[in-house]
Amino acid sequence: MFVVWGRKLVYRKMGYIADFCPICRSPQQFELKRIGSASHVYYVSFGEGQLAGYERTCGGCRITFRAEPSAYASISKTPEPLAALTTQTFPNLDIAYRDRLALEEKVRRAPTSLSTDERRALIRSPFLLLSPKVEKRFASTHIDKEVGVSMAAAVAALIAGPALTRALAPDASGMAALVFIALGVLLVVWQIFRSRRRFMMRQVVPVLASAIRPLKPTESELKFVLAELTQLKHKIGTKLKLADLISAQVCE
Repeated sequence: MFVVWGRKLVYRKMGYIADFCPICRSPQQFELKRIGSASHVYYVSFGEGQLAGYERTCGGCRITFRAEPSAYASISKTPEPLAALTTQTFPNLDIAYRDRLALEEKVRRAPTSLSTDERRALIRSPFLLLSPKVEKRFASTHIDKEVGVSMAAAVAALIAGPALTRALAPDASGMAALVFIALGVLLVVWQIFRSRRRFMMRQVVPVLASAIRPLKPTESELKFVLAELTQLKHKIGTKLKLADLISAQVCE
């Protein structure tokens, strides 16, 4: 008998902390989790596993970053208002992020007063933060809702189509089966291809647009960053359509 076994990542919620989110561009509430590498049999894991790291997920943009629990004064077991959570978990947040908070205040008050290097760094930052997410998504084929529906439709057509053909035109039933198989495969492949853009439009473009909107970047600035990322072989540089990002920036 074939036994499925190996190791898998196990996530355990530890609580909540306050920290600065470079996507939201402000302090936010985060959910803190422990990541363990545990043995599994048929994907059922045993225990928390060997420590593999920690992550914090922003309550605003829902983007996940690496974390180090020892950096916080404490960890709250329940979500609290940001001010109270900051006092409890990261009381020196304003000091730790003094320079960044001052820069963000400059962005809010006078974004055009930033130097070219400051603007490029601030525009580039959210692209780099989202790049690992894009790399992971395009490293393998994923089945989203639309792909699942197309697979179900292809199976249904393969069953019902030839049966209907046999009833209406028995001599063509053999050819009909081949036609329905071909159509089903084409439908699924097309939806898999489309799923990549759906991923970008749903999970990357809105987050990026929100992150860079305060900077009011020009089209040439965005082109420069995308070209730079493409040269560095980041998939986000080629998979992201500039027109989609510009359109999302306008649609607040």
